[in-house]
Amino acid sequence: MDGEPGQNGVDLSQSMRIVRCDQAVEEAVFLAEKVGLFDRDGVLNIDHGYVFKQEKFEWVEGAKEVLIRCREVGYGIGIITNQSGIGRGYYSEAAFLNLMEWVSLEVDVDLVVYCPHAPEADCPGRKPGVRMVEMALQYFGAAGDQAFLVGDKETDIEAASKAGVKAHRFLGGDLREVVKDLGIS
Repeated sequence: MDGEPGQNGVDLSQSMRIVRCDQAVEEAVFLAEKVGLFDRDGVLNIDHGYVFKQEKFEWVEGAKEVLIRCREVGYGIGIITNQSGIGRGYYSEAAFLNLMEWVSLEVDVDLVVYCPHAPEADCPGRKPGVRMVEMALQYFGAAGDQAFLVGDKETDIEAASKAGVKAHRFLGGDLREVVKDLGIS
């Protein structure tokens, strides 16, 4: 268990908001007419299995460019991620937060909602549960039809669908190809 939040000197309250699935999110904190939601492992970064260190975080081809382009065309940007490695004791919550702090230095993200629970905890926030997607919509003050979610697993697609959010499955390659279909190229 390594990593302490804040070690890069970034005040996360000023850059992006990070919320656990079992916490409350203030309503309509960051109003956005359009919202892009992205799973993390397998969509934004190569899923090497329980990625919690900067050295192991390898951006998916085109991922940074997609997030930058979404920002340029006025999307609020959120990351919705199951992080069962925390619940399984593979890494600490502090290590995850530290990595997300580094991600915020790489790209402009407004919100990260994460579920730190292992699957056996039966948390309703864990995808395919809809809670994390609903929390993001609440944060942005957006309806489901104003958002899309890009995920690599069926659980991502199911969570988006349950929340009335347009879902796009990413099966690898260049992330720019998926968002081209959204008209954000």
